[in-house]
Amino acid sequence: MLPIFFGILTSLCFAIASLLAQRGYYLAAAPWGAWITIAGNTVVLLAAHFLLHSDTRIFVADNLIFVAIGLLVPGVTRVLSFRGIRTMGSSVTSTIINTTPMFSTVLAIVLLGERPGPWVLAGVLLTVAGLVTVSWTGATTLYKKTELIFPFLCALTFALKDVTVRWGLADGGGQPILAAGIAALTSTVEIFLITRYIQGEKFSLPSAHVSRWFVGSGIFTGGSFLFMYIALSMERVTVIAPLINSYTIFVLILTPLMARRIETVTWRKVAGAAMVVAGIFMVSLGRD
Repeated sequence: MLPIFFGILTSLCFAIASLLAQRGYYLAAAPWGAWITIAGNTVVLLAAHFLLHSDTRIFVADNLIFVAIGLLVPGVTRVLSFRGIRTMGSSVTSTIINTTPMFSTVLAIVLLGERPGPWVLAGVLLTVAGLVTVSWTGATTLYKKTELIFPFLCALTFALKDVTVRWGLADGGGQPILAAGIAALTSTVEIFLITRYIQGEKFSLPSAHVSRWFVGSGIFTGGSFLFMYIALSMERVTVIAPLINSYTIFVLILTPLMARRIETVTWRKVAGAAMVVAGIFMVSLGRD
């Protein structure tokens, strides 16, 4: 049950990090807010690792896989998700991205040879259905159908990250905290370059009143990556992916406490949350 616990902690930390960043953006426009969060994530992970393993060798070939992961998430996924939000809106984009556990399961079966039982498969499908229910608003927006490829590619990239992390840490062959730290450091450099040279934003941090929310988000983002890598080092993707990708439910639970003036909780979202909880229970029950 320990990997299940770490998977749930991952979602909880992701949710808190998301809401803290949302509070920061609510207070002021902050082009460098995402970079502050990722940089804070890096500091937390690398500090935690070197406190525990001071003699670690970083510059070895085995760590290149985690550099590649850092380039994909959040670098590439951020570009793809923003393209979807810009052309189709948040509701459609987030609904498609929430199908990530389904893609993770398929990739784990094809690439890693995992063979989930019927309870796990049913739980994954129920979890995906619940996440779609939570994020779908029913709003109609005019857009080219070809634009759907971008959020689908984003979900596929997130799923590829799950499978790659599991492969890179399989059989205890890697150090989860260091792996997460390397990926986070890569993302920090990539997001800086994207924000500064592609988006053309001059480097300027927001005021301390605003920055503190992004710093807090970075701390919890660090926790989420830490628990995610540990969970994937211990258990199969088909079991962990529905857990780490269900943070939407914790956002729903925590919204009345942390962002009641920003987000609205509806009965449809509550019903979707119940489906996700039931799906996670089925995944846990079907675990070998």
